[in-house]
Amino acid sequence: MSQDRTRKMDSFPPAVVIPADRPASLGVARSLGRRGIKVYEVDENPDAIGMASRYVIPRPLPGGDKSDENRLETLLKLGKELGEAVLYPLRDNDVLLCSKYRDELMHHYRYVMSDHETMTSMLTKDGLHKIADKYNTPSPQVIWANSVEEIEKIGDDLPFPVVLKPVFSPSWLQDEIAAIVRENYLSGPSKVVFCENLSKLLEMYKKIAVYDPRMIIEEYIPGKDSDLVYFCFYLNRQSRILASFAGVKERILPVGFGSATFVRTFYDPKLEEVSLKLLSDVGYKGLGGVEFKRDSRDNEYKLIEFNARLGMWDSYGARCGVDIPYVAYRDALALHVEPEFKYRNGVRWVDFQRDVRAFIIYRKQKKLTLWRWLSSLIGEKEWAFLEWDDWRPAWVSFKQLVNRQRKGAAPQPASTGEKSIGAPE
Repeated sequence: MSQDRTRKMDSFPPAVVIPADRPASLGVARSLGRRGIKVYEVDENPDAIGMASRYVIPRPLPGGDKSDENRLETLLKLGKELGEAVLYPLRDNDVLLCSKYRDELMHHYRYVMSDHETMTSMLTKDGLHKIADKYNTPSPQVIWANSVEEIEKIGDDLPFPVVLKPVFSPSWLQDEIAAIVRENYLSGPSKVVFCENLSKLLEMYKKIAVYDPRMIIEEYIPGKDSDLVYFCFYLNRQSRILASFAGVKERILPVGFGSATFVRTFYDPKLEEVSLKLLSDVGYKGLGGVEFKRDSRDNEYKLIEFNARLGMWDSYGARCGVDIPYVAYRDALALHVEPEFKYRNGVRWVDFQRDVRAFIIYRKQKKLTLWRWLSSLIGEKEWAFLEWDDWRPAWVSFKQLVNRQRKGAAPQPASTGEKSIGAPE
């Protein structure tokens, strides 16, 4: 408590969030801003949704340049200006930037993060699967795809259907690859390609390899979209867990292979056990979330993805009883932290604009009725962008949607960084 009194006299250090274009950036800003902590958000787009929050002090990147050099220079300049701040990187590229240049950044910023080798391994598909193999974490079978010739050679032995994935997810965000992948998912972009047979696998590999040949072929885990579960957490510098909660991704977009549009909190000791074992084996530190899919063949959770940061809806745990952004803030500053593990089951998180599109597809597939969809929206929930004390981000999101529709652009989900594998249709 004496540390808290000292901090109050001097005022709490601000937080810096990068980028500002996702629900997680709003979650951090609202969690800290409501406590009187200043929150600066950095983004190449001055109109990014998070910049509209009443709790945010916008800091657009100079010239709209999102290169590593400009992001690092901007963070260092802001850090010198602030003197001390807690840093929240919310995108894989920003996590790796903050990991690689931690010696320079930590002159001004406070954040807890595993060593660079661990961060790189957890953020790449090949590295994550090697870790899963090393520590006997259940996961899909993976084959490394290095050339068309290699794929043709092993084609008869592949466990079709399979999923084609990038080694490093952000590499598929480039326009050329995104356009190729979008052809398969008219409801929105995806970061994976479902391949029913060898012909489809070769076709997609050849198209994408022109721009990035780094790919893996992953066994498809059968089951429903709602078999996707996610364990959110924060671990301190000693790899001791200080906060956690879990959610079921009941609806996703694109349906089958997308990010969450509707989430419900739940508790499963089996999920907690397998997640904490992995984190303990790795000696992980800091923010993160681990995604599993329940395999309908053996009812086991299989490792799908790992976020070495806050995911798109991780901060809504604050509504349920686990405020991960604030726990991370206090621990980064070496303040006393009361561990937070108790949360209310059944609290929903909804990205309404995207959930409407998901509902239309699920309904066409006869997986969801209008009444069931409407009923699911009843009860305690958090909207991805709308809060009544901070409504402007929702208005900005709505205007962006209208502008895209007027221009006839393909619908784009909010940037999430999340990757999911579900049942294709």
